[in-house]
Amino acid sequence: MPRLINRNPKLSKLKKYAVVYYHGKIHYLGQHGTPEALVAYNRFCAGIQSDPTFYLTKGETDVAVSELTAVFLDHAKASTDYTDYSHYRVVILDFVDKLYGDDTPVEGFKPRSLKLVRTEMIKSGRFCRRIVNRYTHRIVSIFA
Repeated sequence: MPRLINRNPKLSKLKKYAVVYYHGKIHYLGQHGTPEALVAYNRFCAGIQSDPTFYLTKGETDVAVSELTAVFLDHAKASTDYTDYSHYRVVILDFVDKLYGDDTPVEGFKPRSLKLVRTEMIKSGRFCRRIVNRYTHRIVSIFA
């Protein structure tokens, strides 16, 4: 399972090239020991730190709902304003993680699961119909 900690990968040497092993893939950065390789390494690490969803590639099947929501919250905090971020927090922490936060794979979150989360939002009595619909669209955007 991928870790949620964004540590910088180690700069390694493969024959005469500088490489980074990141989530099972080799990224070539140029000839080892050159300033260009160091600049490419720093650019690669900055890309990892700026985009927390970097490692969630299409086709990964072992990602849990709780991991996806945690990464999405980091992304929302970095890229949206405070009000949107707080709405995402309410949806994720109060409903999605409460119902599906326990090692449920993302593939296990089906339309039936979304309907259950929506029903729980309605049962809570905290929101009107319009807000429930908006929050449902937010959940769909998380999984998209």
